[in-house]
Amino acid sequence: MKVELAIRYLGLDYSLVQPQMPRTFFTSPSGKVPHLLIDGEPFVESERILKALEMHTTPRTYPHPDDEDQVIGVAIVRLVEDHLYQIICKSKHADPERTKIMWAEMFPYLWFPAGLFTKLMQRLVWKGRLANTSIGGLTDDEIREEALKDIQTLAAQFSKKNFIAANSLTIYDFTVAAHIASILLWRIDNWLAPLFREHQVFYHYLERVAEAVGGFDYELPRS
Repeated sequence: MKVELAIRYLGLDYSLVQPQMPRTFFTSPSGKVPHLLIDGEPFVESERILKALEMHTTPRTYPHPDDEDQVIGVAIVRLVEDHLYQIICKSKHADPERTKIMWAEMFPYLWFPAGLFTKLMQRLVWKGRLANTSIGGLTDDEIREEALKDIQTLAAQFSKKNFIAANSLTIYDFTVAAHIASILLWRIDNWLAPLFREHQVFYHYLERVAEAVGGFDYELPRS
C-alpha cells in the first residue's frame, strides 16, 4: 500500500498482482511483498522500491517538507515503522480468535492437517519475531497502553497539520497512511482497530492522502 501510494502520486502506469500467500515465497526475490518489477528488473523492500521509483521518474520527485518539518516526518515514520508496526503485527498474529480467522482466509484451500501445521508454524515464527522487538516481554495491558500512546501521538500531530510533516502531502505520508489503513480499514476486526476509530481524524487524514495522490482505494482485493 505504501508503494502503491507513491506510484499513484508519480502518475506511473502499473499492474498490481495480489499473489496467494505460498506463491510469494517462490516468486519474490525476498520471499515477501512488496516486490516490484520495473522493465523486468526486481526491487524488494519498500524503502528501496521508493528510491528506485523516484530515480526512474527524475526530474519528478516525491514532495519533501522544509528542513524543520522533515525532522518531524522522520521521527513519526520511525515511531510508526519501528514501534506501532510491531503492535499491529501483535494484534493480527497473536490474537487467539482473530488470528484464526485471518489464517483461514489466507489458506482456505489447505488440507486439514497441513493447514494446522502451517498455522502453528506461523504463530511460532511471529512469536519469535515479536519477542525481539520493543514490545517483547510486555503484558497485553502494557501493549495496549503503548498502542494508546502511539495513537494519541499521531492524533495530536493531525490536529496541528493536515498531513504528517506539513499541511500538504510529503513522502512520509505514504508510510504513515499505509500503516493506519492496514488496521483501521482491515476487514478482520480486533482489539486495536477500535482504539483508532475513536479518533475521526484518522479517517479524514486517509481521505486527504487519497485525494492528494489522485484517488486511492485502501481496500485491498481478496487474493
